[in-house]
Amino acid sequence: MPNWRNFTGLALGFAALSGSVFAAPVSASDAPLHYIGSVEFMPDVGAMGAGWTVIIKDAELDAIQFALNASFGTAIVSGPGVQALNTALDPRYEGAARLYAIDLMPSVDGAPRVVKFSYGGPMFPAGPALGINTLDPRKIELTVDSYWFPFDARFDTDLTAQVNVRIEGEWSAVGVGTAERTPMGYRFEQDTPGLDIALSLLSKSVTVMAPGYVIHDARPDPGAKLTELTAALEGCTAYLNALSGPAGPLPHASIIVTDRPEGGYSRGTLIALTDIENEDEEALRQFICHELAHYWSKANAGGPENWINEGIADYLANMAVRDAMGEDVFDARMARYAEQVSGDGLPPIWTTGGIDRPSYLTLYRAAPLALRDLEVRMGEAAFAGLMQRVMALQVRTTPDLLHMIEHMAGPETHDWFKARLAE
Repeated sequence: MPNWRNFTGLALGFAALSGSVFAAPVSASDAPLHYIGSVEFMPDVGAMGAGWTVIIKDAELDAIQFALNASFGTAIVSGPGVQALNTALDPRYEGAARLYAIDLMPSVDGAPRVVKFSYGGPMFPAGPALGINTLDPRKIELTVDSYWFPFDARFDTDLTAQVNVRIEGEWSAVGVGTAERTPMGYRFEQDTPGLDIALSLLSKSVTVMAPGYVIHDARPDPGAKLTELTAALEGCTAYLNALSGPAGPLPHASIIVTDRPEGGYSRGTLIALTDIENEDEEALRQFICHELAHYWSKANAGGPENWINEGIADYLANMAVRDAMGEDVFDARMARYAEQVSGDGLPPIWTTGGIDRPSYLTLYRAAPLALRDLEVRMGEAAFAGLMQRVMALQVRTTPDLLHMIEHMAGPETHDWFKARLAE
């Protein structure tokens, strides 16, 4: 049995290194947070150790809360930016995450504040809660859902990151941004601001390279439906790039195909798919287009505005299906959506002052249906122009979207759609 106390000591060493091993500037972007990390993975025992330097660039911020996987026990928190610290298990996650509430030292002349974290231990002592997060000899796949790094509990703060990973053996490395081999493991650079540090290391995979993307097929029996996947990727990319206009084009994407039945996600240039072997052409195209459309999703995923992320991505995907497969297929999809939400007594999609994150059916069925009704009211050409502006301005809130609708379609359509969301 590994000695986790020694593992935490190793993480402390990482914390000391994490502020100095990178010669690059702190950050070249406008992201409010920048992470510099050193991480070691031990897949044979499902454990990791980590040290992070978190650079907080908002000089007006007085306090911040970070959530971290509770399986690591209590992390060691230090750094010149820490004035006071309180920590407790976060009741929102039934003890799965620990919350670190930090009072920050005042900024001196607008300078950033620095907070350091170090911790180590088993990642999933009772097994992963979600299939999309794993740490084992076959695959390491980590997203914010597992709180493997200290995550800003506001759920709406963009970050950039530089992460040095120490691991033995040869793996395929996939991340949001670039991933390259180093003498001790891999180095991940995430220069484009995003909400998550998502990365994967695959011990066995089949790789398909193309000009706009690379596919990593990590299934035990790879190859099924890769031709169909390639066609869907090319068709969706072409459609979304044409629709987005100056908001595009989509960047080079890394696609991971897994063998799990559910749990696909998108993190900008990194897209993880569920097993596609049994998907027909229509479902596969909608699935791929939905995930690619998330490139423009910027609303807070942890609260009521998440309908913008999921509803718009889903409806853009259905528009792409209509473009490729015709009105009859599109109409049949919308009819199935309407049947799925009929009689369920769903809460409103969005109301002024609402605080709850919408349910699955609200996000993926009711919200796209509301957008279909808006498209019918505005007309396809005007609605396409609205979607292009949404992409270009990366709309984050419903009031901003409603203001945009009023500007493009008038106050009556603004009032009608606001009421439609509140039904």
